[in-house]
Amino acid sequence: MPAFSKIVLVEYQFPPRLTHLSFSNTELMEDPMPALEKLPLLQVLKLKQNPYSGRKLTCGSDGFPNLKVLHLKSMLWLEEWTVGTGAMPKLECLVINPCAYLKKMPEQLWCIKSLNKFDCWWRLRQKLREFEDKEQCGIQLYPYGI
Repeated sequence: MPAFSKIVLVEYQFPPRLTHLSFSNTELMEDPMPALEKLPLLQVLKLKQNPYSGRKLTCGSDGFPNLKVLHLKSMLWLEEWTVGTGAMPKLECLVINPCAYLKKMPEQLWCIKSLNKFDCWWRLRQKLREFEDKEQCGIQLYPYGI
C-alpha cells in the first residue's frame, strides 16, 4: 500500500456531507487546501503534527463556505499562507501553534466578520501588532497580552 503522503487529495473523493476532518502526521506533499476547500459542509478542519511538508498553503476565493474552526498545528515548514477573497466566511476560531517559519498572517483573515477567537504561537505576536485594529474587529486573541 502506498504511503499516505503520496496520495493526491484532489483526486480523492471525500464524502460531500463531511463536517469534521483531521490530518495528523501525514506529511502530505501537495497543498491539501484546494481539495478540502470544496467540501460544502466542512465545519472543522484540523491539520496537526506535520500534516503537510510544503512551504505554501493556499485557500482560494470563496473556499471553505461553512468552516468554523481551523487548526494549523506543527506545520514545520510552512512559510507562506494566502487566503482568497470571500474564503472561510463563517470562520469563528483559528489556532496556529507552532508554525515556526510562518512570518505573516493573511490580511484577508481580518475581513472575516465571524472570527472571534485567534490562538497563536508567541513568535507571531510581533507580526500581529501590525494589525492594530484587530480589537476593533471583535477578535479575541489568545494567549492574552498580545
